[in-house]
Amino acid sequence: MKILQISTYDIRGGAARATYRLHRGLLDMGQDNRMLVRWKETDDDFVSAVHPEQDSDDNAFFLEVPIQEHYINAHRTNLSNTMFSLPYPGYVISRSSLVQNADIINLHWVSHFQSPVTLKHIFEMGKPVVWTLHDQWAFTGGCHYSSGCEGYRDDCEKCPQLSEDPFYLAKAILYDKEALFKNANLTIVTPSRWMGCCARESRLFKSFRVEVIPNSLETDLYSPIPKDQAKERLEIPNDAITLLFGAIDGSEKRKGFVKLVDAMNACLENAFFQELLGKDRLRILCFGRPNEMLERIGIPVVSLGTLGRDEDIRAAYSAADIFLLPSLEDNLPNTVLESMSCGTPVVAFDVGGVSDMVTDRVNGLLVEAFDTRQMGEAIVTLAVDHGMRAAIGKTARKSAITDYALNVQAKRYSDLYEDLLPQGQASRSDGKAGPVPNHEIKDDAAPALAYLETTLGPKLSSVYDQMLFETLKSYTPYIHKQWAMSELDRVKRLEQVGRLSHLLESCEADRAARLEQLKICEADRAARLEQLKICEVDRAARLDIINNLTEKLNAKKIRKQLEECLSGVESLKQRALLAEQGWQALENTQVVKKARRVGLIKSEKPNLINDDADGT
Repeated sequence: MKILQISTYDIRGGAARATYRLHRGLLDMGQDNRMLVRWKETDDDFVSAVHPEQDSDDNAFFLEVPIQEHYINAHRTNLSNTMFSLPYPGYVISRSSLVQNADIINLHWVSHFQSPVTLKHIFEMGKPVVWTLHDQWAFTGGCHYSSGCEGYRDDCEKCPQLSEDPFYLAKAILYDKEALFKNANLTIVTPSRWMGCCARESRLFKSFRVEVIPNSLETDLYSPIPKDQAKERLEIPNDAITLLFGAIDGSEKRKGFVKLVDAMNACLENAFFQELLGKDRLRILCFGRPNEMLERIGIPVVSLGTLGRDEDIRAAYSAADIFLLPSLEDNLPNTVLESMSCGTPVVAFDVGGVSDMVTDRVNGLLVEAFDTRQMGEAIVTLAVDHGMRAAIGKTARKSAITDYALNVQAKRYSDLYEDLLPQGQASRSDGKAGPVPNHEIKDDAAPALAYLETTLGPKLSSVYDQMLFETLKSYTPYIHKQWAMSELDRVKRLEQVGRLSHLLESCEADRAARLEQLKICEADRAARLEQLKICEVDRAARLDIINNLTEKLNAKKIRKQLEECLSGVESLKQRALLAEQGWQALENTQVVKKARRVGLIKSEKPNLINDDADGT
């Protein structure tokens, strides 16, 4: 069978990551699964992005700016700061070949991508449609989490998240969904039992089939790293007790950061915790965008920022001794699955779908909702008992492999898809393990053309013109004020531009003068180079003269030395001649003759010229 997953993003955000994991799991089991998204960030050939025929129009502007930004965002109460999204406009994708060729369509988080009207186009195709709910937006009047409100069971008429709603926007949106989703071949899937219960009790989905299939993760990728190695990688002392907390936005009230601060303050009342802090053996590890209050706790904080790579996320969980989840509302948070798969114990409030994953004192510690002192005690309990941490972490890892591996979720979805197909329709899957080969990717992988649909549902349409008129009336003074501020800023900027222009002109004139001076210097340099060449020629000539004189002088010295040697030889010859004459005169004396007879003189006559002659 051909399966199509539809999501606003492919991997950005928790809902998208959960969707992409299902996508990979289905591919790994041999299903022909594709994704169609509004914004694509992966290089996955099986993921296609919508290519809008136009980015926006006037009607879209009025929906996205006056209504969303002013009517909704500017009138939020203090109850919640989680998203509250107008479901209009949307992109018509029903003409895409991916949608046309799909046997099963699985919707996911489609806010800012699909509207009730564009979804109706998909429902009218008659194909089985599954909608996986990653939050409550699908069945509410606009809030993504209701903050305890159960108005979605009735009509969302008095939305506690809007301080002003004179046109009952939330009610109109809910009624639009009800009218447009009527008779849809739609099955609801929720990752948690809590969300399933909410969907079954909602006005919108109470008559639809609701199934619970938990999310999954890559248990081979999210596996434990030895704690000492993980801590060394993050430059955390090996003996430090490390508490991990993470959220895309730490200021989101639903994430419970205020409760976490209270729980940490309760921990610091414990003597053991005080001792750890005094010995610098306590760390808070944080990823995402932390709340400003984090630094006020008094415990050293290691901020990791936004972690994009799975390897970095794995290292963070492995370096932590305890993972903290103080969420006040949550579906089936990926962070809990990731922590469990890395063998790190979780301490969390018992809210939403957390209890689906965490069994108290088996694979984590569950705390009564919003009880910060009890959460502090649970943190201290795990911090003190290393053996308990190790045992719970080991069990958590086993739970992740058994219940939340990619193939487990993919098999459950595949079985559901098969069940939803018309009886007797043959499956097109070849049944072979592994993803579909790249050569089988055809036109479906190309960007899908889509146009922006600004048509509203019947209920909102009936009040929209008056709502827009009144909104623009109240919005106009704000716009005028913003315009006045912009104009004042423009005047200041013009003055600054004038000053900068004058400075630029001065700089340009100075530059021109410097260029002229540079030309003069260049001419002088050329003249000096020419003079240098002349000097070099003269120097060479002088060297030649010096060399000639040196040679002549050396020859004169040699001649003189030779003459002195010849003079010495001549003198030696004269001395030898005199000696010869003297010897001859001496030889004729009686003394020499007598000495010769007695043997005192052996030679006849010494060789006075030969240096080797032996004589007396």
